Amino acid sequence: YNCIDSHCTDTAQQPVYQEQTLTSRSRPIVQHKPMPYYFLNVYSIHNYDYIHLVMPDTLRETPLRVTNVAEV
Repeated sequence: YNCIDSHCTDTAQQPVYQEQTLTSRSRPIVQHKPMPYYFLNVYSIHNYDYIHLVMPDTLRETPLRVTNVAEV
């Protein structure tokens, strides 16, 4: 999910437990906003060839490739 472009916000803090003991740490609870875009890392999926066959052309995008590493 792309929280940066969706402008998702932290709505609350949840206490962190370690081995059933409450710690002084907390973690944010994020309220996701509706967005029709998702990231799908098909390179990490075992059935990439099959998924690629059924994906519509509108969902296919050339992955980012760095041709000259020295420029980065």
